[in-house]
Amino acid sequence: MSNKRNLRYNQLTDKQILNPHTFIADFCRYEIDIEAFRTQIHDLIRSACSTIQHGKSEEYFYNYRCLLKLLEAGHIFFCKGTKFSLHCASSNASPCTKDLTRYYNVLISTHFKSLSQEEIKNTHCFFKDFFNFLSLNEWRLMLSRIVEYAYRQTTIDEVIEDGSAMVIVKEYLEKLIEVIYLIDITQTVLYVSNTTTVN
Repeated sequence: MSNKRNLRYNQLTDKQILNPHTFIADFCRYEIDIEAFRTQIHDLIRSACSTIQHGKSEEYFYNYRCLLKLLEAGHIFFCKGTKFSLHCASSNASPCTKDLTRYYNVLISTHFKSLSQEEIKNTHCFFKDFFNFLSLNEWRLMLSRIVEYAYRQTTIDEVIEDGSAMVIVKEYLEKLIEVIYLIDITQTVLYVSNTTTVN
C-alpha cells in the first residue's frame, strides 16, 4: 500500500480500502442500524447549528469518525465508477437481489426516504453529485467543523459564509448514510462471501 493511498484514505484500514464492502458489512450489521445512525447524525448537525447540545454529546466524535469512514468508502466507489442498484436485470440478479426487489416499496418507504428514484437505481449518480458539491477534502473539513461546533456555544451558521448551506449538507449526509446502507443491503453479502475462502 503506497503512502499516497494511506494519506488519501486515512480512516479505513488497508483491507477496507481494497474492499470497502468489508467495512460496510461490519458497520451496517454490527455497529448501528440506519435509523439510529440517521438520528445521531441529525442530533450532531442540530447541535452544531444551535447553542444547545442534542442527543448524547459523548457520541459526537465517534459519529464524526463513522461519517469519515462512510465518506472514504463512498469516495472509493465514486472513483471506481461502481454502480449499485436496488433494481437489477432479472437475468443477472442474485437470489438476494430478487428477494429485495419484491420488497422494494417497503424498503423505500422505511429506509431510503431521501434518495431519488434515480439514485436508488444507480448509486453512482448520487456519488457524482455528492463529490461535485464538495471534494473529499472539503467534506472532511465540513465534518470537522460540524463536530467542533457541536461542542461550542458559537454556532457553525455564524462562521460559514452561507448558513443555509447546512441544510444542503444535512440532506447530503442523510443521503450518504442511505446509500451506504443500500449498498450493504443489495451487494455486500456477495462481495464478502467472494473474499472468504474455506481451508
